[in-house]
Amino acid sequence: MKRLAAGLLSLAIAAAVNAPVHAAAPARTLAVNGDVSGEITSSTPVNFSDGTRSQLFSLQLAAGQAVSLTLQGALKGSLSVFHRDALVGRTEADDSGTTTLSIRADKAGPYMIAVSGADARAFGPFQLSADTIAAYDGKPLTAGRRITDWLQNGDKTYTLQVDKPGLYTINMESTEFDSQIALSGNGINMEDDDGGNHMNARLLAPLQPGRYTLTATGFNESSGAFYLGVEQADLPEGLVFADGTALPLDGTASGFANAEDTRSFVFTLPERRRVQFDASSRDMDTVLTVQGADFSLSDDDGAGNGTNSRLAQVLDAGEYNVSVRSVNGRGGVFQLTTATSPAPDGAARPELKIGREVQGQLRPGNRDLYTLEIPRKGKYVISMTGIGGLDGMVTLMRGGEEVAQQDDSDSSLDPSLEVELEPGRYVVMAHSFDSSATGGYRLLARRK
Repeated sequence: MKRLAAGLLSLAIAAAVNAPVHAAAPARTLAVNGDVSGEITSSTPVNFSDGTRSQLFSLQLAAGQAVSLTLQGALKGSLSVFHRDALVGRTEADDSGTTTLSIRADKAGPYMIAVSGADARAFGPFQLSADTIAAYDGKPLTAGRRITDWLQNGDKTYTLQVDKPGLYTINMESTEFDSQIALSGNGINMEDDDGGNHMNARLLAPLQPGRYTLTATGFNESSGAFYLGVEQADLPEGLVFADGTALPLDGTASGFANAEDTRSFVFTLPERRRVQFDASSRDMDTVLTVQGADFSLSDDDGAGNGTNSRLAQVLDAGEYNVSVRSVNGRGGVFQLTTATSPAPDGAARPELKIGREVQGQLRPGNRDLYTLEIPRKGKYVISMTGIGGLDGMVTLMRGGEEVAQQDDSDSSLDPSLEVELEPGRYVVMAHSFDSSATGGYRLLARRK
C-alpha cells in the first residue's frame, strides 16, 4: 500500500513539473515607420496583477528620436513603453477606439512596447505602427501648422505669427496630462484648461496681424508629449465684439464672446408685441438673458435642438438688455435672432393681489409675469398649483434682481415660496423648470 501511494505521488509530481504553462513570448521587432500585427487571445500571457494580457514588441531608437505609436483594430487596448525597466509612457484607447502614444528617446537603445487589453475581458486582433515625429524647429507658429513637443515639469512658450485678420483656433492636445494654454499680446490675454475634448485645451480668438505669445503647460507641473495646432477662419461679416450694440427688431446679429465673457445688446421695442429671441452657436453652449426695468428672464437649452437658447415673451414698449454668455468653458461666435409678432389681447402684466387667486395657462417657452404690491413688511407665501400635471416654478424679482425662487415644496411638486418682504412693488414669474412645459395653474399670494 505504501509503495502504491509513493508511486502515485511520484506520478503527480512528474505531471505537475511537465504541465504546459503560458510563458511570456519573446518580444517581436517593430521598426520605425513600420507596423506589425498581433492578437490578444486567451493563450496570451496574463498579468497576474490585474488579469490583462499583453504582447511585447521591441523598438530600437536613437538618442533624441521621437515616434508616434498607434494601436488600431478590434482590440480595445492600451500601450505602455519601457526602457531598461523604467516606464516611459502609457495611454489607453480614446472614444474612437484608437490608442496613440508619442515618445521621445532620452537615450539610445531598445524600447519595450506592451500592447495590453483594456481589461481582463479584452481580446481581439490589432495593428501597431511607429511613425517618425519631426522635432519642433523653433520657428513661429502660423495658421495651418501643427507641431509635437514635450513638457518636462514646467511650461513652454511659442511665438504665434498672425499674418491676416481672422478667427483663430488654437488646440493643445495630450493623452498624458491635463493640458492648459495661454495667449497674450496686442491687448489679448486669454487662457483655457478644458475647452477642448476630454482634458484638452482650446482657445478661439479674433486676432489682428502681429506676433503673440503662446504658453503651453499642464496641470500640476505635468510631463509628456502634446500637440499644438493653429487654425484660421475668416471673420463673419458684421461680427460684434463690443457691448451696447443695437439689435434689429426682426433680424440677426452675430457676436463673439470669450469663455468668461458676457456679450450684451440693446433691444428697443416701439410697441407692445410678442418677441422671440434665439441664441445659437456651433462653438459654445449659450445662455440667453433678457432684462427689463424690473425683471430678468434667462434660458439655457430652451430652443430644443441641443445647446441653443430661446426666450419668447410678450413685452411692453421700451428698452431691454439682451445678453449671451457661454456655460461650457468655450468662447466663440454666436448668432442672436429676434422675431416679433402681434401680442395677444389682455394685460401684458396682470396684477396679483394679496389673497386673491388667479388662474393662468402656461405656453411652451413662455413665462407668465405678474405685478405684486406688498403693502407692509411681513412674511408672505406665494404658491403655484399645477393643473394637468404641470410642474410649476415661482420666481420673485424686484428691480430686475431675483429675490427668491422655488421649484418644489417639501410635500409636492407645486412650489410654495415663503419669504420675508419689505413694502414695495415686485414681479412674480410663474414658469416651469422645463421651458417647453405647458398646462394650467393657479397662483396665490397671501400674508402669513
